[in-house]
Amino acid sequence: MKYHFSSFLFILFFGLISNAQNNLSETEINLINLSLEKSYTLKEANHELSIDSIESKTIRQNFIPTLEMNALYGYGASRINVDIPTVQLPITGIELFEGESRFDAAGQVFNTNLTAKALLFSGLQVNYGSKASEEKIKAKNFMLNATKSEVIKDVIDTFDKIELLHQAESVIEASEKRLAKEKERVVKAIENGLAIPYDRQKITAAELNLASKKAELYGNMNLLYLKLSMLTNVDVATLENYQFELKPWMLQNDTNTFQDRPELKALDASVNAYDYKLKMNRNAFLPKVQAMASLSYSNIFNANLQTPYSLPGGENVNLELNKFELFPTYFLGVGMNWEIFSGLKHSNETAKTTIEKSIAEEKKTDAEEKLELYAKKVQVDLEVKNQQLLFKEQEKEAAFNTLNLAIKSYHEGLISITERLEAETDYQEAALNYYKLIAQQRMAALELLISKGSLQVENLNH
Repeated sequence: MKYHFSSFLFILFFGLISNAQNNLSETEINLINLSLEKSYTLKEANHELSIDSIESKTIRQNFIPTLEMNALYGYGASRINVDIPTVQLPITGIELFEGESRFDAAGQVFNTNLTAKALLFSGLQVNYGSKASEEKIKAKNFMLNATKSEVIKDVIDTFDKIELLHQAESVIEASEKRLAKEKERVVKAIENGLAIPYDRQKITAAELNLASKKAELYGNMNLLYLKLSMLTNVDVATLENYQFELKPWMLQNDTNTFQDRPELKALDASVNAYDYKLKMNRNAFLPKVQAMASLSYSNIFNANLQTPYSLPGGENVNLELNKFELFPTYFLGVGMNWEIFSGLKHSNETAKTTIEKSIAEEKKTDAEEKLELYAKKVQVDLEVKNQQLLFKEQEKEAAFNTLNLAIKSYHEGLISITERLEAETDYQEAALNYYKLIAQQRMAALELLISKGSLQVENLNH
């Protein structure tokens, strides 16, 4: 009961903040959008999706008729040796084909064809192949959303770290001002013999410690601005003028569960893709039917045939052909290709795809179990952080009151300078721990949104 009551107190305490303000400013939202535009990882994923989309279209376009044209020109010559039964011509008594006869033939040939082909039935290969490709694209789109969530989280984490350092800077500067006033008072007291140099040295040492912390702080801040500039493509000078906000993240009504996480949806699509691939392999025995139509032109010209024979009078018998033309020549028909036995190739592919589908299903089951546990973990982590924030804020206020009391007591001579400086350090630590916890709470909230697939730009302030 105490656990849930503390959560209720947190919601009540920060309810006014959530009603008055969004989790992110317009500036921060714009920077997140710029980082999504610039991300090379996202660009690469989008390029891969474009390639997959083209491949998917290519599969479906197998049913689009094709039209091709080819042409052939050539010169040919051949020597023909023939040995056939002798034939004796009547009247003249001339004997033809006596013994072995030799003919010399030569000629020129030109041929051209215009052919149209259309796939009528692919044996369901195109249908299932296209659906498998679409599921593959769907899976990659889900993973693209998961990658976007990581980019968003990284940018917000950078905002928060920069603002955390600004809060730390404010705490240190406030301490520096208090120590400077304390040192000024101690110096005057030493001059009047009311204090000893020891107090001044202790304050100086505390000031040097703060200066060292600031130097480290500024170094880290510069690196964070460089990182943010790299992520968003905005120059550092411009980013330094922006104001970021570090406040508890308020979750709006979100009905999503771990089942809505894009990684699980991608695995679902992957299983579906293997299912379609399996159907494609199982139907590979079906015949493929194609329609074809062609129009052709053929011409044999300047051809001659030299024979070993001669006419009475001694003139050789040579045959010549000026032109032998075929046009138009039409052909219309339907063809079928039926692979009756493929040497167990399709059976092996089916067995392989069945195993791949089983692996994908087992990965999905394993991921569901782990992601469900992770979603519960981050939910508990966020609730714990929400409760801790209430306590840490009270601790910070108590440390600040203790510091004021220590300052007053030191001025009245009731405590030593060491105790006074310890109170200063305790307040610094309490304040910094409070702001660190806010940053941790925001990251826990983002992790919870990621665990439910809800961390998208359009959901950040809704």
